[in-house]
Amino acid sequence: MRDSKLIPIVLVLLVFSSGCLVKEPAKVEINTDKTAVKEGDIFHMVVKVNNTGKVAITGVNLYLNNPDFKILQSPSLDAPLKVGEATELIWIIQAPSKPGRYMVKASVEVVDELRRTWGGFYKELIINVVEKESEIPLFGVLSTSVASPEEAEGGNEFRVEVTLKNMGNAPITLRDISLNLLDGMEVVKEPDVPANILPGEKHALIYVIKAPYKPEEGYLTISVVYREDREEKRELKNRFIKILWRPWNYDDETLRLAYGEEYYWITLPYLVDGFWKERFNSTSRIDREMLKNESILLVKNATSEIEAAKAVYNMIKSRYYFGDITTTTNPSSILHKNKISYEEGTLLLTGILRSLNIPARVVTLYNGDDCTENTISEFYSAGKWYVVDFKRGFFGSREEYIATPYFPKIYQMITDGLYNLVAQAPEEEEGHEHVDVSPEYLANIEDSLKEVVLGRLNPTLRPKLSVVLINMNQNERIFTLFLFASAPERELNLVFQKADPKNLAKNVDALYKFYKDKPWPENFREYWDILMEVYK
Repeated sequence: MRDSKLIPIVLVLLVFSSGCLVKEPAKVEINTDKTAVKEGDIFHMVVKVNNTGKVAITGVNLYLNNPDFKILQSPSLDAPLKVGEATELIWIIQAPSKPGRYMVKASVEVVDELRRTWGGFYKELIINVVEKESEIPLFGVLSTSVASPEEAEGGNEFRVEVTLKNMGNAPITLRDISLNLLDGMEVVKEPDVPANILPGEKHALIYVIKAPYKPEEGYLTISVVYREDREEKRELKNRFIKILWRPWNYDDETLRLAYGEEYYWITLPYLVDGFWKERFNSTSRIDREMLKNESILLVKNATSEIEAAKAVYNMIKSRYYFGDITTTTNPSSILHKNKISYEEGTLLLTGILRSLNIPARVVTLYNGDDCTENTISEFYSAGKWYVVDFKRGFFGSREEYIATPYFPKIYQMITDGLYNLVAQAPEEEEGHEHVDVSPEYLANIEDSLKEVVLGRLNPTLRPKLSVVLINMNQNERIFTLFLFASAPERELNLVFQKADPKNLAKNVDALYKFYKDKPWPENFREYWDILMEVYK
């Protein structure tokens, strides 16, 4: 009986060491486009994944054992990789700033649709980092250069010019030219690509790209595959670009196109519903023109909704004294006060953001009667909701908010069935008018927490997390992930470094069983501090 309990852990260890359980989930090839690179320059890690397993692959992660090599940009799967399908993913890597001969171990982790993680795919590579470009051996006779703007406005078109020149004495045959664009970009015009390039011949190929209606920044990757002296070669080039998205400069038609359903959260005339109006004896109607005129200078240097919201948040934090008494829900009245409550700060921020054409809403807890508790603001940017919590001094993504020590208490209140998280959606300011957003916060919460915790763990310690979680049910796993997410990063890594995963799981399980039915504290770090006593 005792031995049987060890079987799941043994199997998990097999997963990490060999990459397979019953059937190997994938064939993975790891290569680089260069073995020699100038100090501080960019090269590429190319990973080919062939799904040979029984279920779809939903994620592929790359880890490098040498922190001197920095991953600047990671790819993602556009859609789950089905059984029998193959794909190629390109990571953009920055070489160290110090010349030398480096041994780098690249490890690939595959995640399937059953949320299983498969490791064991790795390759040891030698990268020569040199001081001068002239020290790098010539790769081929095709000279490739790329020109594009460093910035572009959201929704506008821009040009990417790829110049190819044959520096050799024989023709080059072009096999393929492809552009790996940032999310939301689309090619609206492509050039005619020559089949061959004669010696000394130069061709300038111009692609016209439309920028997305959202802020985005990163590297465009241009891949050129050609044949030289019967040998197929490939060259990868990058250009960094930043897409500026300033919705306060756009008209309603463009905003509808940009935001789709979320445009609704710009046009609502009120901030909170009739329950608030009756309790505080004031209207939350937004004077859009007045609020925009008051705040437009705040965002003159902002290039995204996030930068604009941060500027408004900082203004409110620095301008007002905060107290606990709410006297009005009207953002125009709040604007001219000296002392405001956290709720009034939330209303003012939300009203200003809407006046700047940024989808924004007030989110509260609702118990079937009162909908004024735990007031926070949300705003929308690039497909994600972001949270501003004045009371706790939080500004960040919803995923980051869920991983704070303050969210587990809210989670317990929601999942106990006594409360819902609602977004205030008043169209008439009469009675309760709100939308239940609890499902949005609870959907994929385990994966979201796990991603945050993994991001805080040293790469060498990350496999231990799956071992800790392997025999837990979902409620135990979520409690455990809340616990780890509430920990200071240094302490989290210290515990994972010192503790045996099986022993750590037992200690966490003891905490869970003791506290699962008790009201959780406002700050979940209290439970982490209890666990830390075991490992001091």
